[in-house]
Amino acid sequence: MGGVSVTVTIDKPPTEPIPPCLGDPDRWAAGGEDPELKALCRACARRWLCAKEALKTPGAEGMWSGVHIPKDGRGRAFALRQLRSLAAHGGYDAADSG
Repeated sequence: MGGVSVTVTIDKPPTEPIPPCLGDPDRWAAGGEDPELKALCRACARRWLCAKEALKTPGAEGMWSGVHIPKDGRGRAFALRQLRSLAAHGGYDAADSG
């Protein structure tokens, strides 16, 4: 009697590329007004989530979601307003964050 051979192939779900900020976090922590970092952030699929995470992270500084967050002052307040707007645009409730 002949047996039947069956081969089963399991497809792995596609893996998303690691965002550049997770590959080199020190570069993003330094942030500044680096146009290359801003461009990478603006093209990232996690941009809206990143804005929400920045608002939920106490003392967040550096480049988040394409926005440079200074340590303090008016620039920081402005950056946090930008991040609230980005998070809201992505569907995240961030009205009372930051």
